[in-house]
Amino acid sequence: MTGPGMVAATEATVFGIDRDRRRALVAATEDPALDGIDHVEVLSNRPDSPSYVPGAPRQRTLAVHLLRGPVPADLVTGPDGGAVIVLGGIRADSRLNPVGVEWALPATDLTSAAGVPAPVTEADRALVAACVPEEVRARVLIVRTSSPGDRSTYVLRLLGPGGAAAPPGFDVPLAQVPFTFAVDCPADTVRSRPEPVPPVTAASPVLDYLARDYEALRTRLLDRMAVLLPDWTDRSPADIGVTLIELFAYLGDRLSYRQDAVAQEAALSTARRRVSVRRHARLLDYHVHEGCSARTWLAFTTSAEVLLRAGTAVGEGAGPSGLRQAAARDGAQAAAAVFETCAPVVLTPARNRLRLHAWAQADHVLPVGARSAFLAVTSDKDPALRAGDVLVLAELGPSGTLADGDPTHRYAVRLDREPVEHVDALACHGGGAAPQRVLEIHWHRDDALPFPLRVSRPVGDQAVGSAVALANIVLADHGASVHDDAPVPAQVPWEGTYRPFLRRAGVAWAAPAVPGPLNGVPPGQGWESASAALRPDPRRAVAQLELDDGARRWLPRPDLLDSDRTAAHVVVEAEDDRTIRLRFGDGVTGRRPTPGTTMTLRYRLGGGSWGNVGVDTLTELLGGPGGSTLEGVSVTNPLPAAGGLDPQPMAEVRELAPRAFRTRLQAVTSDDYAAIAGADGAVRQAVASSRWTGSWYAQQVVVDPGGTADQRLFDRLAGLLDVRRTAGVDVEFAKAALVPVEIGVVCCLGPGTLRVEAEHRLREALSASVLPDGRRGLFHPDNLGFGSSLYLSDLIAQAMSVPGVVQVHAERFCRAGADDAANRAALARGRLDASHREILCCRSDPDSPETGFVDLIVRGGA
Repeated sequence: MTGPGMVAATEATVFGIDRDRRRALVAATEDPALDGIDHVEVLSNRPDSPSYVPGAPRQRTLAVHLLRGPVPADLVTGPDGGAVIVLGGIRADSRLNPVGVEWALPATDLTSAAGVPAPVTEADRALVAACVPEEVRARVLIVRTSSPGDRSTYVLRLLGPGGAAAPPGFDVPLAQVPFTFAVDCPADTVRSRPEPVPPVTAASPVLDYLARDYEALRTRLLDRMAVLLPDWTDRSPADIGVTLIELFAYLGDRLSYRQDAVAQEAALSTARRRVSVRRHARLLDYHVHEGCSARTWLAFTTSAEVLLRAGTAVGEGAGPSGLRQAAARDGAQAAAAVFETCAPVVLTPARNRLRLHAWAQADHVLPVGARSAFLAVTSDKDPALRAGDVLVLAELGPSGTLADGDPTHRYAVRLDREPVEHVDALACHGGGAAPQRVLEIHWHRDDALPFPLRVSRPVGDQAVGSAVALANIVLADHGASVHDDAPVPAQVPWEGTYRPFLRRAGVAWAAPAVPGPLNGVPPGQGWESASAALRPDPRRAVAQLELDDGARRWLPRPDLLDSDRTAAHVVVEAEDDRTIRLRFGDGVTGRRPTPGTTMTLRYRLGGGSWGNVGVDTLTELLGGPGGSTLEGVSVTNPLPAAGGLDPQPMAEVRELAPRAFRTRLQAVTSDDYAAIAGADGAVRQAVASSRWTGSWYAQQVVVDPGGTADQRLFDRLAGLLDVRRTAGVDVEFAKAALVPVEIGVVCCLGPGTLRVEAEHRLREALSASVLPDGRRGLFHPDNLGFGSSLYLSDLIAQAMSVPGVVQVHAERFCRAGADDAANRAALARGRLDASHREILCCRSDPDSPETGFVDLIVRGGA
């Protein structure tokens, strides 16, 4: 039992200390008066224990062992309360636990001969005498509790006067001790541990990982079932077990195919589907092209002025309904049948055929490289030629028609300036007619004539014109339009991804057919010359397709990476030769189609190398858009179609895509700037160097153009390097400094060598041109680069390589205009040096002596 004030004292209990260490410290102290509780022993008094005493209570007697002893007299506790309390283990408040202290006495008092006060009995005396050894009884306090308590942990505490934290002379942490009443109680029930049962080892089936198809899987499953169920022998297809086995074999076959297909398409080197190869290449920043439609120039002849609309179809013997017939064919067949015009144009009779004017010369020929000519026009018919118009220059045959003329002597040119009108007064001499009007035309430098064009030929005493210019010229590309079609499925589903496919394969891919301005344009923004129009870039080609959902038009794009969530763009993906699917956006990159809407489709069939048709093949006018007809209009293609290209082979993509990834896309060093500038087709070679401008660094790029350099070349190179240059570095351009050299050589020939032939061969060997046998002359531009030196030994060796030359002596070997002292120094040194911006040249052109020359003296021979 506890007296008043005992509850408050319980709140000062000490927990979380190391009791073993604390006991060692107290035992080692030199103060003999300091004491504490060593441990508490519960006298269980079980009937099966050797110290069992009949009549004594079970698990209610506690033996509190002190460290030193003896037990102080003030710890004696009677029925009216005392200095010993027991606190519930999980109940901090003792009022919630029925375990109380009935009495507490020293063990020596219980075992002495003198009597003890009630309620201590003789059974209690016998129990303490049997359980507590005599040698430790002096420091043992016997405590009787009111109940045995539960299995939780309790705390026995000794209190000082008035409920203090500890009795006088006791260490505060050791004035309390945790214990449990059931420390040595047997378990309520005894459960015997079952004998271990060894696991049943089943025979592992022999797995064949190569059995992946239906038949192999079905056989393996039947074999396994024969082992597991030997009594099941029915192999009828109608048996439910056989049906399930065949179902599992079918599913396994499908899963195996799926696994193989996914692994196959996961790498560029093994992918078989074209869409997989395209996406792998796109990750390497390589764009795969799907082919390109061919283009050609169509020449129209009309009897009256008529507007020719864009999309007018022209075919090869297709008849009046050729457009509808071609649209019903397969894509490959339609590709060889129909071309459609790219832009609207007004056809006039005055432009049907314009005669090239020869200025009364009986045998007049426009030379190779010509960029201008004269046209004879009548006074009442003005062709109204303008800059940007395209003409086809063609030679006539002996009969004066194009039919028997040479088809290889036809060429398209684009006028780069307005025609200039002249008058030929001699054309009307003696006839009394009005003077002949003559238009001087000039065309783009890229359209310079690649062959000599005969303007007139003599017939008797007369000069007969043999060349004309066709001016009703329209650009057309390959493909037949198909209207009012629909993809499969046509309706956008309410759930899931919308990935429809086309009913027909062979959709045409065409590059934009937009003419560029005549004063130069950045690459890829349009064609400048008539010849460039027939060289479409397949990497800029897009599918000739558009969809309509009733609210907007969906236009094709190569990808959706740059499309926002409102852009109505679609990607056309060719999965194979027969399947073309459409991929729409997801609402983040590209617009997502509205569920429930119905798509209508317009596209063109054609494209590929099928469209590279020959001359005068497209002679049938099929009709304009909407079925309109053109009366009194005939058509032909005076030039062959060109630019038609089939889809890029996947083997080529596998080879080129990894190389494109290793292409340098930025310029850091001077060599990088030179390499990027030299990659332009109009630049023969380039060199770059870094220089300090006084405020920042600049890269000076010196280029050696293959032809005539103009400002457009430098603008194009500037735009190319501007996106690749290092930040904070400016780029400057300059032309190469050509340094002419003077060469004086005396060559002696052996007896019997023909001097004229030997001299001709020597001049070829020491020229800047390509020799007839394919070798280059000594001063060819490819042999002399930036900073390249010219060695005298190379000059002598080149001259000695000519048959019949027995001796070569150089008398002059220096830069043009050098004095005799510089010449002697160069001969003694044996070479001519150039700086990193200079290129030595010696073209031996009589019309341009400032470009260097060779003074050749040949002696001896015959």
